[in-house]
Amino acid sequence: MRFTISFLLLVSAAAAQSGPSFSIGNMDRMANPCVDFYQYACGGWMANNPIPADESVWGQFNELADRNRAILRGILEKASAVSPQRTDVEQKIGDFYASCMDEQNIDKLGIEPLKSELDRIEAVAAKTGLVGELVRLHLIGVNAFFQFSSTPDAKDSTHMIAGADQGGLGLPDRDYYLKDDTKSTALRAQYVAHVQKMMELAGEPAEKATAGARAILQIETSLAKGSLDRVARRDPNQVYHKLTVRDLAALCPEIDWAKYFEGLSTPAFTDLNVAVPEYFRALASVLTETSLEDIKTYLRWHLIHAEASLLSTPFVNEDFHFFGQTLTGAKEIQPRWKRCVGATDGDLGFALGQKYVEETFGAEGKARTLKMVQEIEKALGDDIQALSWMTPATKQQAIAKLRAVANKIGYPDKWRDYSTVRIARGDAIGNDERATEFEMHRELNKIGQPVDRTEWLMTPPTVNAYYNPQQNNINFPAGILQPPFYDNKMDAAVNYGGIGSVIGHELTHGFDDSGRQFDPQGNLRDWWTPEDAKEFEKRADCFIREYSAFTPVDDVHLNGKLTLGENTADNGGVRLAFMALMDSLKGKPQIKIDGFTPEQRFFLNWGQIWCQNVRPEVARLRAQVDPHSPGRDRVNGVVKNMPEFQKAFACKVGQPMVAAPACRVW
Repeated sequence: MRFTISFLLLVSAAAAQSGPSFSIGNMDRMANPCVDFYQYACGGWMANNPIPADESVWGQFNELADRNRAILRGILEKASAVSPQRTDVEQKIGDFYASCMDEQNIDKLGIEPLKSELDRIEAVAAKTGLVGELVRLHLIGVNAFFQFSSTPDAKDSTHMIAGADQGGLGLPDRDYYLKDDTKSTALRAQYVAHVQKMMELAGEPAEKATAGARAILQIETSLAKGSLDRVARRDPNQVYHKLTVRDLAALCPEIDWAKYFEGLSTPAFTDLNVAVPEYFRALASVLTETSLEDIKTYLRWHLIHAEASLLSTPFVNEDFHFFGQTLTGAKEIQPRWKRCVGATDGDLGFALGQKYVEETFGAEGKARTLKMVQEIEKALGDDIQALSWMTPATKQQAIAKLRAVANKIGYPDKWRDYSTVRIARGDAIGNDERATEFEMHRELNKIGQPVDRTEWLMTPPTVNAYYNPQQNNINFPAGILQPPFYDNKMDAAVNYGGIGSVIGHELTHGFDDSGRQFDPQGNLRDWWTPEDAKEFEKRADCFIREYSAFTPVDDVHLNGKLTLGENTADNGGVRLAFMALMDSLKGKPQIKIDGFTPEQRFFLNWGQIWCQNVRPEVARLRAQVDPHSPGRDRVNGVVKNMPEFQKAFACKVGQPMVAAPACRVW
């Protein structure tokens, strides 16, 4: 229910201390940087790094992830060795991991770990009894019908309120249900076949599973029709509707909301954010028009789907067949240890992260990152003051917001306490359910409380970063503060092109089409003059047109409106990092390294952090659901808009890496 948090990339990974670094060996020196800079910066890397069979995308982030998983695996294997000397944290992460790794026991159990939940669903005798089952499923993380949690009040950023939002789909996006092109129609048929197979594995007769899968598609299609699309959801005003509980009950009277909230043990509240009111009207129709048996089939499916990765091998393989092979093009499933490292990070991430930080991250990393953040904040202040299109009144507000940005680096000051979570060796699904229920209650208990601005939304090993518009802060987990983003052995130009661009990216998110709607305190408030807002939108529209022309696969175009925020942040972030680099080099000798000037090395590392090879299946998927442009378009889309790049590589008007006109907001 939170508004969109602006991340650096969609799929996060984690980093190791000795990850891949900038190298001229990654380049394709035969390519022309003014024709295709991405090929010039990354061609050697792409030729030498084919996609592993168990991956759908392989890039510098993934290389870091593999190195990091080795560190996390070492931590978890050590913690999984039963010993009286283990701390409580080590017992929990060790036994969780060991239970996940015990494939023999999991295979022996089959569907048995879900039997009690499946029996509960089967025992529902009337639609009035569904609310109790919804409570139970939501507590253990099953995405049935809708989502409910806590969220900061968009117009009072100091206060947490309850929030209800759309949900309940099995496919990645509403449009998968609504598009009628050949590929979409075929994919829906494959989805139905997958659901049928999973229900058969759970013990349903083939005929019943076939009918059930069709009913599930019909229910989810109806929910999709009531859902707001991804582009619309990027506008915070479109997903903020503060209503009373009585208003919610009027939208969807088929759910006994008082009983639902009581079952979740929420603090008392009288109003909440209903992100998409129309969705709850659609949900009411679904609950009214769908038979009880079909609803129960839908609930069974979502329970099995949610826990598939921790069920026996046939479930795991069928889940991978559709969501891994069909949707993303991966050829093989990841080794079990990688999946179990990910599961531990997902459920007990701040316990595992605590051990990770002890082994990998020191005070020096915080200090050097903070220094660069301050330099790039200064560059953004200078940039705002120099803008010709913004009036003094709005500039004053923008500078006030910039000065209020808080910086969180590395890891939280206070670690999350998992002491009440029972982790039992040999109970993989039970461990997952109890950890999820703990997290759900932790979130719900925030309702009515002050916003905790010290809380982190990413675990420390994550290779990612984010800007939170409702708290006006930027967050850099320890995982990203490593090569190729930051490397002590490299010159300043390389580091500004890497972590500097990331810092600039996150800062710019505070002023992209979504972030700019929040004030210095994180409240949803329009602080722009109407004239300045129009000037912003005119410049943003240039990015929409430019990136919508990119085709990452076949005839599939990027959605420039969906990717607008990230494209704005990329363009602004690189420009700010370049400004900060130039400021840091003033009065110093401009030395070439490996034959390249500092300016050239800056842009080369900007290119190389996005080196990647991508399977066509996942390229098609991401073009539909990912607010980030793919690596090639992120890199080329930025440099073609920068006269500084064109000067550095002596590009001429008319060459592909020289946009005419160039797009620029910040």
